[in-house]
Amino acid sequence: MAMLLPIFLLLLMGVMDVARLYWTQGVVRDAAFEGARIAILNEATAAQIETEIARKLLRGGLDQAPSIEIGPREPSRPVDVTVSVPFEFLVIGSMVPQMADETQVAATAVMTHER
Repeated sequence: MAMLLPIFLLLLMGVMDVARLYWTQGVVRDAAFEGARIAILNEATAAQIETEIARKLLRGGLDQAPSIEIGPREPSRPVDVTVSVPFEFLVIGSMVPQMADETQVAATAVMTHER
């Protein structure tokens, strides 16, 4: 037990780190989709889009400052919204030095702007 327990705990914590990464990707993807959904409306401003994205990220449990890019909003043309947040592995980063650096989790959603 003394030999297997540390290995089992490291494996368990690594699985939790990867689960956090997938969870973060899901929240960022949903926020980008919500931003694109609002960006296709004619009356929505860039500030309203960014506020809704930040609200969606906060509801998902991410309190890091997002980087938000909104593409050109022209009638009957696709609008792309890209959202990225910093992500840092807690356990895997201490075991694998190459993964210790902060990475960005990003997602892009594209929808066609209303006329």
